[in-house]
Amino acid sequence: MNAFEKVLRFITEKMAWVSMVAIVACVALVVTDVIRYQAVSKPIPGTHEVVELIASVILSMGIGYLTFVRGHVSVGILVDRLRPRVQAVFDVVTGVIALGFTIWLTAGVVEMALRNLGYGWVTGVLEIPRAPFMFLIAVSLALTCVVLVRDVIKSVMVIRKGG
Repeated sequence: MNAFEKVLRFITEKMAWVSMVAIVACVALVVTDVIRYQAVSKPIPGTHEVVELIASVILSMGIGYLTFVRGHVSVGILVDRLRPRVQAVFDVVTGVIALGFTIWLTAGVVEMALRNLGYGWVTGVLEIPRAPFMFLIAVSLALTCVVLVRDVIKSVMVIRKGG
């Protein structure tokens, strides 16, 4: 499990770095657009489309790492006071629920990406294909599923071994 976790950490960290670079690119684009609008009274064409696409990269690429480091919000006021084995039971239940929803969401995004690819849907102004961004979201969600499976397995191991 150790080698698997190292590979998983490596992949999720690199995806988080892509997310950080996308944030910088988005900020640079918006600042450039504002400066151009102030100087020439004309915005950069399609800026809103590119910002939307970059936002999809930012959000999707960060979710796997966030799940890996357990950086999501959790309500631990009650659960943190329980024994480790009971905490692990709660982790299994919440992990299975999160995994179910994430699998469902991944399948829906793949279906939508395939539909976008089939119809050749593009953005309105710059005509950037939308499907690659949806596939990127689907890959990120699939990676999140793998991380959630890891978390559930670890919790089951704690239940079996007793803390």
